[in-house]
Amino acid sequence: QDIQYVDHTMTAADLTQVGSDTESLVLSRAVKHHVEHRILLNGHRTVVFK
Repeated sequence: QDIQYVDHTMTAADLTQVGSDTESLVLSRAVKHHVEHRILLNGHRTVVFK
């Protein structure tokens, strides 16, 4: 999960682009963490090491 700051001057297309960019960034970060074996499943919890 991640956040992006937006404001009222942005158009619907701008907001859509920001959302798409954020999803891509989060997915790439998750894949990187997985490849680097930095994710540990512990019961019902997920631990991500820095």
